[in-house]
Amino acid sequence: MRKVQIDMSDWFRADVSAEYAVGLLQLMERRGLTPEALLRGTGVGAAQLEGDLRLTTQQDAALLANAVRLTDDPGIGFELGLSCTLTWHGLLGFGLMSCETLGEALELWVRYQDLRTSGFRLVAQQRGDYLELHIQDLSPGAPMRQCALERLATMTARLGPQLTQLPMPDIEIWFKDDQPDYFPAYRDRLARIRYATRMCLVRIPSSYLASVIVTANPVALRQAKAQYESLRFKWGQGECLVARVMNLMPVADETYPGIEEVARALCMSSRTLKRKLHGLGVNFRQLIDDARKNEVLRDVLNTSMTIDEIAMRRGYSDAANLTRAFRRWTGESPSQYRSKLSCRLERSRSTSRTHRRGFSPQAAGGRGRAG
Repeated sequence: MRKVQIDMSDWFRADVSAEYAVGLLQLMERRGLTPEALLRGTGVGAAQLEGDLRLTTQQDAALLANAVRLTDDPGIGFELGLSCTLTWHGLLGFGLMSCETLGEALELWVRYQDLRTSGFRLVAQQRGDYLELHIQDLSPGAPMRQCALERLATMTARLGPQLTQLPMPDIEIWFKDDQPDYFPAYRDRLARIRYATRMCLVRIPSSYLASVIVTANPVALRQAKAQYESLRFKWGQGECLVARVMNLMPVADETYPGIEEVARALCMSSRTLKRKLHGLGVNFRQLIDDARKNEVLRDVLNTSMTIDEIAMRRGYSDAANLTRAFRRWTGESPSQYRSKLSCRLERSRSTSRTHRRGFSPQAAGGRGRAG
């Protein structure tokens, strides 16, 4: 069998804010580990941890791998998310604290997440009484992705309580895969977590979004946003090929574009697009499949739609074809998946304060489509 060579050049772009690496070093020092031990073999120098510099995807992964090896704790991503303070988020953290409400802060977090890490993308979608922040991995072939994903998801879930100083027990984190062996050690410290959902997201009751942030400062927020745009220009953000492809699907009529259409939109030939995606360890069909899968998963949780209606809406010839695809994705039928999750997701609406300012997924820069 021919071994696939993966071009890792995209893993070596400036990706993760060095401030998270500094936080990791501080956390590990409290566990008795020296910065020298953590940095060994990572290619990260002391100068790279100062100012507003960034680590590459590979350097971040090497740091996480060292932390896991030296602590014998594969759940270190959870520990980092739990230990993260708002100051770890640097200038974006300052902006979050300057927002008026949690809804406004989450809008900022989604819109400018690329300033903290460009290896993941957040997409906001309002579904019923919940705001869902879907997490897309834009470097799925890179090392230590589960650890990095757990770090980001935990940080995101903690923003509400951190900013408002209020308990928010109904926030949930959903992970695609099965529960790992190390999860029980962290269970009591984390938000409610659901595994094997085949989606990765943070789910926040809409009733929380009006919660007031006492440190709000509109003038400081305007100044921070101006600096965010300058940083984006400086770092050339928004150039990740996977993100650019995912932004083009599905189109307005809920159909999915072909590779020729996407290539034209990206001003390249389909052959070039195939080669570039192959270099990142993915292919176009896989991206289409992932986009369609997540749309179908959300539709199945909408109990007002029949499986036949979902099949028609998502371009399947009939419910049987949809069911075959669904079993391939999840190992179970749409009905089994729906009965397993939907009945546990229905909750009575929590009483909330008057909603002064809500969250608009479109305002956050997303199209309301998740991956």
